[in-house]
Amino acid sequence: MLLVCRRSFHLEMSGKRQGEVMNLQIKTINNVLFASLVVSIFGLVAMYLNNTQQSDQIEQLRGQLIEKENQIVISNEALSYTRYQHQLLAEDYSRFRDEQSINRVLR
Repeated sequence: MLLVCRRSFHLEMSGKRQGEVMNLQIKTINNVLFASLVVSIFGLVAMYLNNTQQSDQIEQLRGQLIEKENQIVISNEALSYTRYQHQLLAEDYSRFRDEQSINRVLR
């Protein structure tokens, strides 16, 4: 009888230990899962902030690009106007030379 009591006490103690070990394992798993969740949340926040920063940079660069395009358009218009003026001057000079040639022939 004493042997049976000792055995049942030993089983109860080992059952308690198993329960404690299982409880410890569950707590460890929960802690690992919680840590993974926290790391994931920080990762998402970092990705969001990075995306927001990149969007701001893209908008800034887009504005700079539009400004440069406008400067190029203005430069092209000025260049076209200058070419037109040169063409008019060349035509005027050509007419002037033709008139000079005619005047020399008539003299």
